[in-house]
Amino acid sequence: MKTNFLTSARTIFISALTITGLFLISCENSETVNPEIEYADLIDESYTSEVYDEIEDLGDEAVDFLDNSATFKSVSDIEWRYNRLSPCAIVTRIYEDDLVSITIDFGEENCLCNDGRERRGKIYINHYGYYWEGDVEIEYSFDNYFVDDNQLTGTKNVLRTTNEDGNRQSDIIVDGALILSNDEGTITWYAERTREFIEGSDTRDKSDDVIEITGFSNGVLADGTEISSEIISPLVRINEIGCYRYFVSGIRKIIKGEEPEITIDYGDGTCDNLAEVTQDGITTIIEITRNKISIN
Repeated sequence: MKTNFLTSARTIFISALTITGLFLISCENSETVNPEIEYADLIDESYTSEVYDEIEDLGDEAVDFLDNSATFKSVSDIEWRYNRLSPCAIVTRIYEDDLVSITIDFGEENCLCNDGRERRGKIYINHYGYYWEGDVEIEYSFDNYFVDDNQLTGTKNVLRTTNEDGNRQSDIIVDGALILSNDEGTITWYAERTREFIEGSDTRDKSDDVIEITGFSNGVLADGTEISSEIISPLVRINEIGCYRYFVSGIRKIIKGEEPEITIDYGDGTCDNLAEVTQDGITTIIEITRNKISIN
């Protein structure tokens, strides 16, 4: 039976990963540049990282909704629960022996989701084991799946366990590609990462989750340049209202071709939209906002 998702208030979600490439401008450089053009390749890589990372959040929200849909009475009962999904998404589930197959269908036209992204196409989720407890193997794949008119391909495989600290943990391998809109080329992307729920692991309420992300990625940009990244201090996301849009701490290192190493430091744990970008010995404080950056 098909189940329609209900909506929360629309929010625009622009993550720190997605837009870090916008801001790598020397404070000593007085020449006017357009950062969206100058650093478009870094923006593309960071965007690729983000849209693959959020697939697991979409899956968690879909499973939670299916498990609880019988208890929801009205929009007000569930509008606060989900950061990403939308009323235009249709979610179905099929049981076959030990395999559970879930489909999130955003339709053939762009569907505006609760995080501000436009999605269309389908995400397939196959999992073995109980989704919220114990060990479970999860595979995500895609059928004409687009985010903001960019197509995701490939697979994302997750082994979800409970670690020695009693926290839910996801060990992730992504092997995919992002076909950019407007015939701008294709980014190939491979990542191995770990997501640990360091708080909120014992509940299914996403709003109390604090997540640490570690690992690395590498790929090839649309122009053929190799790019790699490593999380050298865990990236932390707090899922409470007013905080979940941005990482609150952690450091990511990026190497692109022969260029000097870039680091992005997301702060000391404060729920704000500030980060420090360092390249070639120059550090810049940036303010991440919906549509602009303030450089201090």
